[in-house]
Amino acid sequence: LSAVEYASMALVTLAYRRADAAALPEGSGFLVPPVDGHTIKASTFASRKWGWIADEDPDLVVLRTSVGRYGDTEILGRDDAGLVAVSRHDLGEATGLTAAPVATRVTRWRDGLPQYPVGHHARVARVREHVAKLPGLAVCGAAYDGVGIPASIASAYAAADQIRGDLAGVDELTAHPVQSLHGGAGE
Repeated sequence: LSAVEYASMALVTLAYRRADAAALPEGSGFLVPPVDGHTIKASTFASRKWGWIADEDPDLVVLRTSVGRYGDTEILGRDDAGLVAVSRHDLGEATGLTAAPVATRVTRWRDGLPQYPVGHHARVARVREHVAKLPGLAVCGAAYDGVGIPASIASAYAAADQIRGDLAGVDELTAHPVQSLHGGAGE
């Protein structure tokens, strides 16, 4: 499990007056490949992607950029104003948006994105093979089954189903006190 490596990232959320963002391209956002030379790696037009955001304030358009790639620690060392500035610059080059946002927020996720090198699926299979020898225990989450909310939910359901199957033959679950190294916790 400790062999899984992670990338850190930040999400920069920018709110614009709808009139100022009227010329945004169609769609719900775009990805930026590393070879493009820009700092942002993606932008989501959140107000288009999720209707509830647009419904919150019809006069605003909410955009989100993602910065930080595996091995790139310099960008995440910048302060919030620096991340907003680079996001605005890259958004401007990609979409023509030049207006100033009316509000911004930077959210940092240290070690938030698991990396999937060649052999990752085999590693996960080995982990699950070993964990399967311990009935009632399962692993789930982005490190195993993919990033994103839908993948994490599916992973959690699969783990819950496995545990439910492991415990199907157990008539009664009882606590078995275990001496703890932490002053009684777990007893």
